[in-house]
Amino acid sequence: MSNLQNRLLLCLLLGLPGRLGAETELEKATRLIKEKNFPQAQALLDRAVQTDPRNAEAWYQLAELQWATRNPRKTVECVDKAIQLSPNKAAYHVLRGNALGNLAQNANMFSAMGLAKDSCAALEKAVQLEPGNRGAILALFNFYFNAPAIAGGGLDKAEALATRSLALDPSRAHFMKGQLRKKQKDPGAAQAEYRLALAADPKFSAVCNLLGYVELEMQQVDLALEHFRKQVELDPGNANSYDSLGDGLVAKGRFDEAIAAYRKALALNPLFTASLRSLGKVLEQTGRRDEAIRHYRECAQLGAQKGIPQLEKEAKARLKALGVSG
Repeated sequence: MSNLQNRLLLCLLLGLPGRLGAETELEKATRLIKEKNFPQAQALLDRAVQTDPRNAEAWYQLAELQWATRNPRKTVECVDKAIQLSPNKAAYHVLRGNALGNLAQNANMFSAMGLAKDSCAALEKAVQLEPGNRGAILALFNFYFNAPAIAGGGLDKAEALATRSLALDPSRAHFMKGQLRKKQKDPGAAQAEYRLALAADPKFSAVCNLLGYVELEMQQVDLALEHFRKQVELDPGNANSYDSLGDGLVAKGRFDEAIAAYRKALALNPLFTASLRSLGKVLEQTGRRDEAIRHYRECAQLGAQKGIPQLEKEAKARLKALGVSG
């Protein structure tokens, strides 16, 4: 009897599903969203909710798709249906809170206040449902950290949440405290907190990023480069890893390497605006005028094609400063 037959027999004897790792429709949709294959994901999920309108997870995945395609209003509509069907999933409330927060940022003053309060309530609900959910805790922290007290935010709430998290998740707790110390303009204390976060979780790539920038601020360029390189090692598929490395290399005066790092970031994400800006700046700084002009023209075209008016505007402004037309 083959290994496959043995496994099938074992599944039958134990009453286990016999898929042997076959991908479900929802798992496929999740993968397609991660791969940015949005049309196929949309087709799968539309079919899923039409077939079973009471499938909460299908509505949630549809909301994730709307979020990935930058449609926060539709995100809220879909995730609300998921919550109606399954109200005790923290991830559903986190997505709702994030989408409402995004809507609040782009609303008029009167609408923004109500949207922000609803965002806060959704994120607090998520943490209440799953007190150890990292995504929920960090989302709520970010709300407290950035929102004014009148909308439910405040640094005192952010500090209290970080302190409560120390026993449960020290790496994330120190990460949050580091952000607070940085906000309070105490880079030395921020550096100490980030180091504690990294000691608790050596694979926490986001800490490497923030620690590196704090060290740049403190003129500790070699340490910053060490942490930016560590971030690349931990998260090589992230454009931001290479963008940050580029910033560290610029601070060290290693411009050719910085240009290569920014280009690597753009190979991973051609719309990563930080690298687009930084690459142009370094090309100008190193006297590569013709390369800078070509780069800014490409940026202007990219901004026009992709609906990024600020990128197009900045690129044309640099071209004008260099004495050429767009």
